This record gives sequence, C-alpha cells and structure tokens, in this order.
Amino acid sequence: MSIAGQVLEKLFENRYNFVAPDSGPHKLPYTCSFHWFHTPDGQLVGVDVVRSDDMGRRALRVFALQPGSDTVSSLLLEGPTPDWEPFATDAPPSMSQGKPVMGRGENWLAASASIEGQSISSVSFLLNFKVQVPGRGTGESGLLLAHMTAMDYLRMEISGWIILNGQRMELDRVTGYASVHFGDFLPDYAGVASVPPQQTAGEGILVNVTDSDDIKHGAALIANKSVIYGYGCGQLPGFFLTVGALTRNSIPLGGGARLELSEVKTVPHWLLLRPTTTAVAKATYVSDNSDRIEVGEVILDFRGGGYPALLVP
Repeated sequence: MSIAGQVLEKLFENRYNFVAPDSGPHKLPYTCSFHWFHTPDGQLVGVDVVRSDDMGRRALRVFALQPGSDTVSSLLLEGPTPDWEPFATDAPPSMSQGKPVMGRGENWLAASASIEGQSISSVSFLLNFKVQVPGRGTGESGLLLAHMTAMDYLRMEISGWIILNGQRMELDRVTGYASVHFGDFLPDYAGVASVPPQQTAGEGILVNVTDSDDIKHGAALIANKSVIYGYGCGQLPGFFLTVGALTRNSIPLGGGARLELSEVKTVPHWLLLRPTTTAVAKATYVSDNSDRIEVGEVILDFRGGGYPALLVP
C-alpha cells in the first residue's frame, strides 16, 4: 500500500452502531443506505432508502433474486418529496398510510410502498440491525475533501420482517451488510460488495468508486479516472486505494490487481435523474502476477458518468 493509502486508512472511523445523518445538528442534504441480505427461503434481497433533500426527492429501490434465477426482480419508485409521507427518524413509521413511507434511525430501517406494472409491485419491511463488524469510513471528516462519503458496515445481523408481493418473511438474525452514503448530493459512483462481504472464513470484498465530480479540491488531478478504495478479507488485501480507469466488467484495485466480473445480471433504471444499473455477478480477484482467487457472488450499483455501460451481461 502507498504512503498516502496508509495515512488515509488511519483516518478511517470505526462505528459500532448503524447510524445515518438524517436528523439533528449533523443532518446532511443527502443520505441513502443500501442493504443486502439472504432471506430464509434463499432469496437475495437488496433495499435502498434514499433521502435527497438537495433535489427535493425521495426514492426507494428494492431488488430480489430467486435461487437459480437469471432475472432480478425490482421495485423502483422515485418522486418529489411531497409525494411521500414525512421521513421518519425518531421511531419506525406506521405502514398503513396513503403515501409511500420510509424511515431510518439508529439500528433500524423501514419502508412501505406499492406501484403497478413492476415485477415487485408492493413491499413493506422493518429491519433491525446488530453490527458485528464495525462500520468503516471517513465519517463527516471526509466531507472536507469530497461532496459525498460512505460508511460501510461489512457484517451485520438483521432481524425483523419483509413483505414482497404479499409474501411475508420473518428475519431472525440473517447476515447482511449496509453501505451508507451521505453528503451534499449523490455524485456518479460505482460500488461492489460480496454477499455477505465479510465472512468468518473465505474471501470477501467491498469496493467504492467515485470520479472527479465528488472531489472538492484537486479534481483535475485525476482527470477522467476514478478514485477506487475498499476492503477485503480472506486472501484479499485488507485495504486498498488507487486511482485508475474502469473497463468493461473489470475494476483496477491497485498494484496491478483487478476485480473481474462475470455472469452479470443487470437491472438498468434511473436514480435521481441519472442512468443507473444494479446487478448481481460473480467476481474473481486477479493479482499482479495473474493469480486468480474466486470471490463468489457480488452485487453492483453503477450510476452516471458512463459507469452503467461498463456492466455487460
């Protein structure tokens, strides 16, 4: 790792509770939290709760992949803030309301919405979190240099319930992860995470990618490249940081290493008025000497800046 990477790693915070800057003196214009986990029947489920006060909009994204399926089902709902119930932060909101509802507080997340004509037409959930691996990120100090920063919870227990298309599933300490993005606005980005990304054994990885529109000072220094950083476990590097250019189904990780993607299942859509692709894929870590380590199943979320076009089924 470079000296700059070692310094940056030392600046990262560890958080032992799931929290987001949605209220109080630390409230920020933009916050979203993306969560992935397996349900007891084997479905891979992802939920994303988006509060975008900078644009006056809200969004809820829900994804589900059945075991053995090649198609990711989804509910994608976005609209002006007045079209939603007030964003709840003090306690989980009531689900029996006329408008779509979302809320997020310390160690919990909740939402309820329905829409016609999508493969997931209705969803409700109340998720309670117990952080097992402390969240890592630069916290609010990272906003001195960037418009948006992230806090990644690499392993958490999830309890509660979720209802997809009328089917209720109880969740009893299932394993998942969460990535919280917060700041002035949502810039172009790409993200990759193992499912679950941090296991007690085996390989896992989480990658965050942003380009120059996220950088407050010195953006010209990276030109048309991206800042890429993240964490690994097992045989993978524990922390990595580099500046490089993504190519189709491939992400540079620094030092000649890269993450190769295959068997990509995509859901193209729009998020806050920019093209976005969410996907599930298989990932392989390729080292600088071309050794290959199978990472397994990963989820991907690529938004704007040409990133979505790099995911090829």
